[in-house]
Amino acid sequence: MYNQGDIIVYTTCGLCRIDGIIDRVFNGEEKKYYILKPINDNRATLQVQVDNPITEIKLKTLLSKNEINDIINEVPSIQPFWIENENERKKVFSEIIRNGDRLKIYELMISIIEHSKGLKDKGRKLHACDETYLNDARKLICEEISYVLDMSYGDAVTFLTNIIGDKE
Repeated sequence: MYNQGDIIVYTTCGLCRIDGIIDRVFNGEEKKYYILKPINDNRATLQVQVDNPITEIKLKTLLSKNEINDIINEVPSIQPFWIENENERKKVFSEIIRNGDRLKIYELMISIIEHSKGLKDKGRKLHACDETYLNDARKLICEEISYVLDMSYGDAVTFLTNIIGDKE
């Protein structure tokens, strides 16, 4: 269980601070809820149930500097993949982001970027849904890099771009 004040990754919205842990009664049963405040959106507040299997999948502890460096060292060995069936691709991409495995998120970004380059060579563009997955993945990773490596979000974007070779 996380504590009030912890900074975590909530895979559906990015870096969040746990502002509190409250008890709520729902269907006659008392449950604990985290009160999450997204780091980059002061207006938003989320309440997520503590003892919920879906919440447990979506909440991730921040990586350490060493863990980020370990992933960066793995990037050159990542083999891009592509799923031609759009519905299956959406399902797989959505699951990768929801599960929050950072190495798989890097793999997803590299795969979309490589596919985009191939399309560009043919005078075509990336599907809007693939662009959305790329942007969501980039946001998750850049927010974490920015916070953990103590750099601006813009510098984190440049840092990530240099790592994954996204020169679009």
